Amino acid sequence: MVQVEWSKDKDGNHKMVEVPGSEQTIEADLVLLAMGFVHPIHKGLVEDLKLELSPRGNIKVDAKGQTSNPQIFSAGDAATGASLVVRALSNGRTVASSIHHYLK
Repeated sequence: MVQVEWSKDKDGNHKMVEVPGSEQTIEADLVLLAMGFVHPIHKGLVEDLKLELSPRGNIKVDAKGQTSNPQIFSAGDAATGASLVVRALSNGRTVASSIHHYLK
């Protein structure tokens, strides 16, 4: 295993960087990776659409999943941050219903 640290690249995006000399070997029967999730990638679509972000860097939405652009909706990890997949599914269904009502 190696230790990692979070750093920002020249564009301000977070990334994990290996700590030099931190290599270790540990005997294990099972290994789980917990690498973390910061927020959706802003460069590209999020920036191009000029979507407002939450203080944690996720796409800011209201209770219906509507973004700062009322024609755009967001759901799951992009809006709420990393969570359980069942929460993302539930959130996706809620936002799908909101989109249906918006289109009517």
